[in-house]
Amino acid sequence: MSKFIYPAIFTREDNGQYSVDFPDVPHCYTGGDDVDDAVVMAEDVLALTLSTLEDNGGTVPTISPVARHLNENQSIKLIACDTDDYRKRLAAHS
Repeated sequence: MSKFIYPAIFTREDNGQYSVDFPDVPHCYTGGDDVDDAVVMAEDVLALTLSTLEDNGGTVPTISPVARHLNENQSIKLIACDTDDYRKRLAAHS
């Protein structure tokens, strides 16, 4: 399977930048200067993390319910990635 959608928690930091965490995907987090930048970075880190799991024979995590208490400076966004497409893009730059 190569196409995935996971919920990500976007947190606006005091300096105006955003941190992004994927609660269902261990060690998968990133950030960006603004929301648009953070979304691009989130798509990239999700594809990297999941393709690495697939390539190493790991199990792609199950998506859990999104319902949770968020702080005032947080929001949830659904982030999509295609791990096959990600591998093709990496190979093209090699």
